[in-house]
Formats: sequence, C-alpha cells, structure tokens
Amino acid sequence: MTYKKFEDIFDKVKQEFGGADVSNYEDHLALQINITGEGEGAFYAEIKDHALAVEPYTYNDNNAAISATGDDLVKIFSGKLDMQKAVEAGKLSVTGDYDKALSIQPVIDNLKQPAKKTATVSKKTATASKKAAAKTEAKEVKDTAKKATKAGAAKATAAKKATKAKKG
Repeated sequence: MTYKKFEDIFDKVKQEFGGADVSNYEDHLALQINITGEGEGAFYAEIKDHALAVEPYTYNDNNAAISATGDDLVKIFSGKLDMQKAVEAGKLSVTGDYDKALSIQPVIDNLKQPAKKTATVSKKTATASKKAAAKTEAKEVKDTAKKATKAGAAKATAAKKATKAKKG
C-alpha cells in the first residue's frame, strides 16, 4: 500500500510500532522522524523510563532524526525493512547520533517475535486439542462397543436360560 497523507503514515507507524515492548531499553531516546515526499511532515518516538511514546509533533531536543519516504518509514517501523540496510540503500538518512538512532532497531525486531510464539503455541494447543478429542471419541466408540457386546452377551445368556426353563 502506498501512503500519501501524513495522518495515514503516522497512524500506520503508531499502529505497528506504538505497542512495542521497551521494558528492556535502558537508555533515553528522543527520535524525530521526518517524512519526505508525499505526506511530508514530522513526528517523534521517545523511549523514556521504559515507556514508549509516538506522537505527531516535532521533537526539537532530539538525540537524532531520521528521514525517509512514508512507505519506507512504515516498512521500517513494521519490521519489514532494517534501518541499517535502508541507510545503505539510500532510503533512510540519519542526522545526529547515528548509533542512538539505530539503537531502536532491536525494539523493532522484537515486534514480530511474540506473534510468532503465540502462533506456535496456538498451533500446538490446537493439535493437542484435536488429539485429545480423537482419543476421547475413540474411547467412547470402544466403550459403546463393549456395552453392546455385554448387552448382546446378556441377551444370549437370558435366551439360553429361557430355553432351558422351557425344556425343563
């Protein structure tokens, strides 16, 4: 999808990145994010005291600023484009503290991991549930067969007794 309006780009980045787990991020980061081309504008991401804020304002006292097109920023903050590779490809420029700006990449990388783990757990749970249901069904069929066999045996015994009683 091509993002043309500032609001759409900002909303998508905030949706993809705004819930990131920054509980292990030990430093303070104020990163201004500049959208170039269509949707031009600026917003910021700040990590402070293990909390993340993504807001539609400029951050004048920032550690660093990054600049890219809206589409590339969405790719970066959704984990589809690595920041270092984007810089090398000329898709992202960084001003200010380069290392500080790129220190956000591990936070971005971790965005997809919980979903993968959850999906794996869900698959395992579903498989286990199916196996348990199959075992239960097999046991029920087996129990029904046993009951039918016992009922049939009881009828046969009753019929033999009735036949002996008539003869006797």
